[in-house]
Amino acid sequence: MTAPTREIPQQVFDAVARQHETLPAQGGPAKVVPLSTAVGELVRPGMSLYMAFGHARAHAAAFEIIRRFWGTNPGFHLITAGVLEAGLIMVHARLVNRVSAAYAGNTYPMPGPNRVFRDAIAEGRVTLEELTNLTITTRLMAGAMGLPFIPTRSITGTDLATPTNGYREVVDPFAAGERRVGVLQAMRPDLAVMHAHAADASGNAILLGPYGEEAWGACASTGGVLLTVERLVSTEFVRRHAHLVRIPAHLVRTVSVVPLGAHPQPMTNFGLPAEAGYGEDYAFRREFKDATRSDAALDAWISQWVLGCADHAAYVARLGTARVESLRAAFDEQAWRAALDAKLPALAREAQATDAETMIILGAREIARRVREGGHRTVLAGAGVANLAAWLAVSALQAEGVEVELMAEAGFFGYAPRLGDPYLFSVGNMFSNKMHAGFMSVLGLFAGGAGNRCLAVVGAGQIDRLGNINSTRQSDGSFLVGSGGANDLGNGASELLALCTASPRRLVPQVPYVTTSGQRVRTLVTQMGVLEKPAPEVGFALTRLAAGDPAHSREQRLAHAVASCGWALEVSPTLAGHEPISAAELAALRLFDPERIFTA
Repeated sequence: MTAPTREIPQQVFDAVARQHETLPAQGGPAKVVPLSTAVGELVRPGMSLYMAFGHARAHAAAFEIIRRFWGTNPGFHLITAGVLEAGLIMVHARLVNRVSAAYAGNTYPMPGPNRVFRDAIAEGRVTLEELTNLTITTRLMAGAMGLPFIPTRSITGTDLATPTNGYREVVDPFAAGERRVGVLQAMRPDLAVMHAHAADASGNAILLGPYGEEAWGACASTGGVLLTVERLVSTEFVRRHAHLVRIPAHLVRTVSVVPLGAHPQPMTNFGLPAEAGYGEDYAFRREFKDATRSDAALDAWISQWVLGCADHAAYVARLGTARVESLRAAFDEQAWRAALDAKLPALAREAQATDAETMIILGAREIARRVREGGHRTVLAGAGVANLAAWLAVSALQAEGVEVELMAEAGFFGYAPRLGDPYLFSVGNMFSNKMHAGFMSVLGLFAGGAGNRCLAVVGAGQIDRLGNINSTRQSDGSFLVGSGGANDLGNGASELLALCTASPRRLVPQVPYVTTSGQRVRTLVTQMGVLEKPAPEVGFALTRLAAGDPAHSREQRLAHAVASCGWALEVSPTLAGHEPISAAELAALRLFDPERIFTA
C-alpha cells in the first residue's frame, strides 16, 4: 500500500509570493556618514590613494584629507590621471612622496608646467611613475580583473618604457618567432576616492559622462571606495536609472553627501535632465593657477579655501550664493551664447594674422587635406592650438558633407565645438556629444584600436626631425607636464599631425626625452609652413611655405623658415605655397578664441 502524496499547501505559495511583491526599500546596509568621519575612518598614512579624474573630481574629499593631515608627513602615494588643483596642494603640503600620473601641471586656461610639481620633482621630494591616460586605465582594469599584467600598445618605443613605470616586454606566445609585446603591471590602490552625481544610502552610485578612467579604480581598490555624492537618492530611484549606475554598493565603504563636491570642476546631469548640474568655475581655476607662482601666495590661497574652511559646507558658504547660482546657470546647453555675446565687443578685428593664428589655420587646412586623402573617419584633438585647428577643419569638412567626427580623449565623441570658449573640455562641448565615453573607448578603441581610421592632432612643445615629441623633461632634466594621452596616440592612431611654433629650441635634431613616438607623425605644421615625412625613419622636409607678410619675398620667407629649425632642414624640390589667410578663416578662429588665449 502506497503512502498518500504530500502536497505543499497553496497558502505557503501565497505567503512566499507576497514576500516578493514589493521590492526592498533599501538595497543594503546604510553607509551614510559625514565626510570628516569617512576620512577619519578610511584614510591612513602610507596609503596609495586613487583620486578619480574624469569631469567630476572628488575635490571636497581631497580638501578634507588635506585638512586632516596638514602639518604631518603621511607619505601618501597619489594615483591619478592628472595632478591638478587638489593634487598640487597635496604635493605642496608634503603629504605625498610618490605620484603615479599621466599629467601634472596646469590645464586651464591652457596646458603647461606648474612650479609646485616641477620643484617637488627637482628637489627629490616626490618620485614620479610616468603613466599615460590609457595606461592608468588599463593598469586599473588589470588590477580589477585580478590579472598580474596586461598587454599594451602604448609606451613601447618611448622613454616611458621602463620597469619603474610598470612596463616590461615579453615574447608573444601566440606569434611565430620572437615577437615581443609590451605589458603593464596591474595596479591596485589601497583606497579609491570618487565623486558621483548620486547614490542610495548603500552606495549604488550614479556616474554621469564623460567618464575619464570610468570605474576601474573602484573595482581595483583593495580597500573599497570613499564615495562622495551631490545628493542621496532612494534605491527605487537607482533602480529606475540602473543604466547610469557604474559603482555597485558592495564596493563602497562610506557615502558622504557634499553638494558642489566637484567644484571647481563641473557636474553634469546627462541622463537626468530634471536634476541640477553646475558649470566649471574658470575664475576660481585661474586664481589658483596664479597663486601657485609662489609659496607665499599658495599658502594664502590654501588658508582661505582649505584650512580656513572647517568643512565643505563652510567652503560652499565662502563661495557665496551668487557664485553658486551663476555656476548652476552656466550648466545650460545654450549658456555659451551669452558668454560669447559678452566677449564680442572686444573681438580682434585686424585683418593681419598673428604667428599663432597662421599656424592654427595652416593646421586646419592640413587636417582637412589629410582627412580627404587618408580617408580618416575621426579626428582626435589635443588641447590648445591642436583643438582649435581641428575644430576649424572638421567644421569645414562637415559643412561639405564629409563624414568625420571629433573626439577628445576624456570621453568626448562626435561633439560640435561651441563658439566663445577654446577650452577643449568645456561644458558647452559636452552638451553636443553624440556619445559619452571614457579613455578606454576613445584612446583604446576609436583612436587606437584595430583598424582605426583616426587622425590625431597634437600640440608639441618640442619635436625632432623624426617627429618624436617631448612633453616630459627639458634638456636640464626639469619636469614639464608628462604625456597625458599623447603617447597613446603616437602608438595607436593611424596617423598624427603635430603643431609646433618654429624656433631652434623647439625644432631640435633629437629630443632629450621621447614622450610620444614619431613613427606615425606624418605632418608638422608651424607658423612658417608645413613639414612632411615620406616614411617613419625619414626626416621632415619643408613642403609648403606659409604666405606670410607680403612685404617679405618668397626667398626671405624661405630663409626665415630654414633658420627657425634646429637642424639642417631639407627643402622639397617641389616646394609649394599656402594661400594667404582669409578673413573668413580668421573670423572663425577668433570666434572660437575671442580672448586670444591661444592666438595672441
